[in-house]
Amino acid sequence: MLKLKLLSCWFACSVFTIFSINSTFAKDIEQEKIVKIAAGSVLEGYYFIGLRLCRYITESNDGIRCEVVPTTGSLENIDLLRKGEVDFAFTQAELAVDAYKGKGYFNNAKPFSDIIQLLRLHDEAFTVIAKDKDKILVFGDLDGRKISNGPKNSDSTVAYNLLASHYKFKKQPEDIEIPHEEYANQFCSGKVDAIILMTGHPNSLVNHITHSCESDFVSIEKDKIDLLVSQNQAFKRYIIDEKGYPGINKSENTFSVAAIFITTNSVPKELISNLMHYLRKRMDQFKLSYPLLYDLENDHFTSGFVLPGFEHK
Repeated sequence: MLKLKLLSCWFACSVFTIFSINSTFAKDIEQEKIVKIAAGSVLEGYYFIGLRLCRYITESNDGIRCEVVPTTGSLENIDLLRKGEVDFAFTQAELAVDAYKGKGYFNNAKPFSDIIQLLRLHDEAFTVIAKDKDKILVFGDLDGRKISNGPKNSDSTVAYNLLASHYKFKKQPEDIEIPHEEYANQFCSGKVDAIILMTGHPNSLVNHITHSCESDFVSIEKDKIDLLVSQNQAFKRYIIDEKGYPGINKSENTFSVAAIFITTNSVPKELISNLMHYLRKRMDQFKLSYPLLYDLENDHFTSGFVLPGFEHK
């Protein structure tokens, strides 16, 4: 509960920070080079972590201005990075691996072998929420139901499609696009039977939903989790802890993937080196940029990589 309260407090403070930092960036920019970070929704963690990293980029490199670019999620971020329209990006690890190898969602594109991983961040869990009364206990119970993975091409859509491919539904669930800010209203009013997110826990949006109407987490069947983990090096088993949310009385099994921060060989090595050197000296400060980073050990961020790291180049 303490972390959840801190999350709410942090979010309110961060809204002010966005405008303060962007206002600072707007000054004296004519002779500065612009570096861009592809993030996600301005309401989600990637964006706020990006703001902190942008500050570090400008502070560690002379004549550089940095911007955080709002996006729909990992797929768009990787696409922008491949096209050279941004210099850095946040993404879920399994999608970065697929892009690097030219498989999965990227099997029609050349392997993106230029990717460099700079950081490993928090874990994001595949999270399914259903109402108590609907008796949706496991993922297979979504047969024929109305669900929402949020906006088009969201990170949860990617994970959902991969997981659902291992089920033989009599009637495929109907996926309805709903903005995340409308999740609680549409879900609790019965417009959809289940909502799905890829998110770290505890999460303020999940907390809002579970407070708006009686709901529970939905478990993913163990054999399907084992299958996903065995097929993708970036996935791992995860338990959503009931203690993180009042009203939820049972922990549930699912899978998760690390959020990572990436760049490419096209970005000047001096710029990257300056950033990473600067960041290492301020890791405790960096962890304050987002509550889900608070409890991670400092060496977590530069270990357990799924892609080549900068030091190996």
